[in-house]
Amino acid sequence: MSTWVPVAMLMTEKWLWLGFGVTAVGFLAGLVYQTVSAAMDRQQYPPPGQLVDLGGFRLHLHCLGQRTPTVVMDAGAGAPAITWGLVPAAIAQFTRVCVYDRAGLGWSEPNLRQPRTSQQSVEELHTLLTKAGVKPPYLLVGHSLGGANMRLYASQYPADVVGLVLVDAAHEGSMTAEDWQGLKRELWLYQALRVATRVGVLRCLGELNLLPMLQTIKQAVQNYPPAVQALFATYKAFCYRPHYWATVVSEYAHLETSFAQFQAVTSLHHLPLIMLIQGVKAPARSEARFQQWQALQYGLTKLSSQSQAIIAEKSGHLIPLEQPDLIVSAVRQLIERACSQPTSVEKGN
Repeated sequence: MSTWVPVAMLMTEKWLWLGFGVTAVGFLAGLVYQTVSAAMDRQQYPPPGQLVDLGGFRLHLHCLGQRTPTVVMDAGAGAPAITWGLVPAAIAQFTRVCVYDRAGLGWSEPNLRQPRTSQQSVEELHTLLTKAGVKPPYLLVGHSLGGANMRLYASQYPADVVGLVLVDAAHEGSMTAEDWQGLKRELWLYQALRVATRVGVLRCLGELNLLPMLQTIKQAVQNYPPAVQALFATYKAFCYRPHYWATVVSEYAHLETSFAQFQAVTSLHHLPLIMLIQGVKAPARSEARFQQWQALQYGLTKLSSQSQAIIAEKSGHLIPLEQPDLIVSAVRQLIERACSQPTSVEKGN
């Protein structure tokens, strides 16, 4: 017995060291895989626009077309600018349009020193446009969370804005107690994905087609034009970046703060406003919740004395991909209206 005990201890210690060694090698291999693959992604998917330094981080801004006013677009929660699909190119046919990636999303570098609230995004967008030399007047377009951000921007810089298009915009009254609890559970998942990206696990699973999340998106984009389908590879590369998930976590974790910031915007006075509202109920959503969402969207028309609501009869929440022409038409309508009226500078003269 006295002989067996130390032998067993030695064997246990041996297996522990072996397990530690295998784990360490796997960890280092994952880091190398992630680092090398990320470098290859940067070469394969370069930013189409410019990276503007805001002091410690750079934001990606891509402008197309000419003439004024300049259309400035902000995408949904956790969404890069490429999720606008074909909309920016179509708008560029008749005016200048600028899309950008919020910090940590798309090609933009992260700024996790600050909570990712909507107010923070608005301040960064204003600085971005100023530093990039994109002068007002602006016509703002925002989808989902980006819509609420643009509502906040319009309220804080009214002299710079000549119109606003809200595309199924986020609403501070839309979340129930159950929704908030579900969001907290999702945050744990996003934190896990953040860790998994650092050591290449998420990338490995994604490339092996073992991530249901990416597979669902890949299947969904098959319903869209080839130019939109081609964007999936770029989107997937964004998802493999650790700071992407860190940004998503911060954006959702501070959503209550952002909602309070939206709620403070009680009037946009006479700003021309067009609301685009989803007309197709998602299968998982109850009829009551769907009707509530549409009612909240209609309620936003009260923000302006010059507002209009349009139902996207063939779209769910993803109007930019399902009915892009509807957004283009709304933008054109507001631009024609803005161009037919004197600007604030002309009025002063």
